[in-house]
Amino acid sequence: MEISVRKAGPNQEVAIVDIEGVVDSETVDDFQKTINGVLEDGCYNVVLNLEKMTYINTAGLSIIADTFKTAQQNKGALKILNATDTIKELLDVVRFTKIIDLFESEEAAVESFVK
Repeated sequence: MEISVRKAGPNQEVAIVDIEGVVDSETVDDFQKTINGVLEDGCYNVVLNLEKMTYINTAGLSIIADTFKTAQQNKGALKILNATDTIKELLDVVRFTKIIDLFESEEAAVESFVK
């Protein structure tokens, strides 16, 4: 798994987390550390870019759920960007698509925080 964080928005108030590859038992700790780092920096507007994610295990899904909850508790939000059809189906099965906004455009995802 490759993971990186970059900032976006007029005041750099949105953290975009780009995830490539597989989130599984070998990589889930790195995923958790990266997300924790974003939240510990006080950035609660988070976009997970899943365009190049090929797999995520239940531990990874749990991290997404925890991130959603933490962001909301701190008046922020979690959005998902460019989920592949396979990942989107999984998110739908676990009902994340009922509570987390999905976007196909990074610009639209970032703008959704400003409104």
